[in-house]
Amino acid sequence: MKRSFLEVKIHSEIVQILSQQLADTYLLYTKTQNFHWNIVDPRFYQLHKIFEEQYEELAKAIDIIAERIRMLGGRAPGTMHEFLNLGSIEESTDILTGNQMIKQLAEDHTFLADSMRLGIVASSKLGDEGTTDMMINRLRSHEKNMWMLQSHLSHD
Repeated sequence: MKRSFLEVKIHSEIVQILSQQLADTYLLYTKTQNFHWNIVDPRFYQLHKIFEEQYEELAKAIDIIAERIRMLGGRAPGTMHEFLNLGSIEESTDILTGNQMIKQLAEDHTFLADSMRLGIVASSKLGDEGTTDMMINRLRSHEKNMWMLQSHLSHD
């Protein structure tokens, strides 16, 4: 099947951006699930549930991003090795307090929201409305998750 000019242009630029976003989304998914399993806090049930909701939403996002990469003719990275090499989200192996977990996840969602904003600009300039729309939806999700997490921190 012959690709249009737009698809060829997108393949080289957008697939790279999406691959990095996929890697960071997967790393955030793993970190969020880790925190879900290992939370020890007086707000255990509440944080356990919010982390679960967020990692389940991230799991769906992983699939959406990977499928978009494939729609554009790229190969979606799919190994931890690739995710660690492509991504910027840091793993957490430390024993953390609930607030430390919340802060790390909120920072990671902020990072991904910023990444989505850059991707939105790039995909818009290339005329890829499908990718732009997907990234706008992801941006909204990361902003909501940031807000939900930050609302659990005291602002004294």
